[in-house]
Amino acid sequence: MRRTLWITLTVFICAMALCTLSNRSVNRVVNHARHLRTEAIERVEAGDVQGAEVTLVQLAQYLRENQGWLEVLCEHEDLHEMKEQLIDAQASIEFGIEDDFYQAIYRFGERLEHIADTEHVRLSNLY
Repeated sequence: MRRTLWITLTVFICAMALCTLSNRSVNRVVNHARHLRTEAIERVEAGDVQGAEVTLVQLAQYLRENQGWLEVLCEHEDLHEMKEQLIDAQASIEFGIEDDFYQAIYRFGERLEHIADTEHVRLSNLY
């Protein structure tokens, strides 16, 4: 009986540690992506289109660097849609279509928030 209790407790602690580490990893990526997204929006609003393009490239590169962990921890469909929205935002900036840029970048932000909400550690995510 004691052995079963200790094994159960050990497995529970390991599961919680794994959930906490994965949550921190996802939150780190999401927070930095939010920052770069906001920076791109601010640059477009200020009329610095080239700076916004550079920021979007940095954002794409950052997501590409963290793609391995994200694919393990998040749904593939969410990541695919984020990539599509980022490509749409970059294309809109290059073609000078601000309305399309705002639509794409805000949909990108919604996907970021969806990932943050979905991967947040709570009891419903453990089963």
